[in-house]
Amino acid sequence: MLVLSRKCGQTVCIGRDITITFLKVGGQVTKIGIDAPFLVRILRGELCGGGRSAELVCDRVAGDPIGLTVDC
Repeated sequence: MLVLSRKCGQTVCIGRDITITFLKVGGQVTKIGIDAPFLVRILRGELCGGGRSAELVCDRVAGDPIGLTVDC
């Protein structure tokens, strides 16, 4: 897993077609925007079969539940 620190307004690029923009951080919630081609399917972890196992992975990363540290 790649772990990054980003500030609000900064981005992360995945390949040439996907850009994640960090929009807002408040408490335990991080708001991101994802710009991707129409044919790229984007789902929350609990909707793509991650279910409880995805929650367990997140629980292991203390203080950083989504695996990204963002300072705004």
